[in-house]
Amino acid sequence: MKHFGCIILFIYSLLWCNSVQSDVKHVVVDNNGLSTECFIDSIGYQYIYFVPKDSVDLDSMEIKDVYYVYSDFNRIFHHSWSFEENLRRIKNRTGKAYTIDGDTLNFIDIKFDKDMIEPEILLTTIHERSEYISLFDIEHIETDFSIMTYSVERGFQYSFYSFIIATTLNVGLSWDNERRAIPQIWDQYDNLLPMISLLGLNKQHGTGVTYESLTSLVPLTILISMAYDVFKDKNKFYFSPVYENKKFGRSMHVFSLKQLVRSKLDSIIFRLEKNKLGRKVIGWFR
Repeated sequence: MKHFGCIILFIYSLLWCNSVQSDVKHVVVDNNGLSTECFIDSIGYQYIYFVPKDSVDLDSMEIKDVYYVYSDFNRIFHHSWSFEENLRRIKNRTGKAYTIDGDTLNFIDIKFDKDMIEPEILLTTIHERSEYISLFDIEHIETDFSIMTYSVERGFQYSFYSFIIATTLNVGLSWDNERRAIPQIWDQYDNLLPMISLLGLNKQHGTGVTYESLTSLVPLTILISMAYDVFKDKNKFYFSPVYENKKFGRSMHVFSLKQLVRSKLDSIIFRLEKNKLGRKVIGWFR
């Protein structure tokens, strides 16, 4: 009889218990703002693997296309280098923050919580009042055009290093085995420099033949870079799509040759460390 009573109590508890779905769901947001509701399986160097909502099939997305991943507890599970770089560029600037509820917040300073698990923004308004706001409540942030400093830097680097690379290639193409190495190398790079007699630069021959092109194309490239960024609204940074499957106003991917090379090296190192010989080789460098 006692055993029968336990069975009755067990059945009763199953029928009347308040069962709550406790599985943690994730949302993958790509660089363009499209979101995918899913269950994350694993994250590798090249792909993120997940099971989409209402499906049992494993799917994947290239990690370079993922902006960030958050759970239904509003906690960031994974974020890309572009996500972190965008936060760095916005920091300590003035502008406007647009919430997903349609409100507009003017601010004179902005800071981000370093803890990206539950990301918050500290906004200082024009009345010098500060308040914390969840990053998930922000649709996008529009900064002032002081952000164009990155356009100037990029335009200068593209043009200046193009001249350096072209000069280096020209050294190899016009190499003369009968001349000493240092003089003929210096002759090529000397063409990029102005005449500064006090420092001994081009004292005899005058300004280098390539110097005029360098001083003309560098400012032109900077202006083109700035105009491109204004056209592409690079002072606007998007975070939360207002509606499901709504794209951002622009791609939030930040191109960086340095970061691209670093990612490729990490991927190569990861593959090498899968075998015994590769681990030894990498161990020597480390």
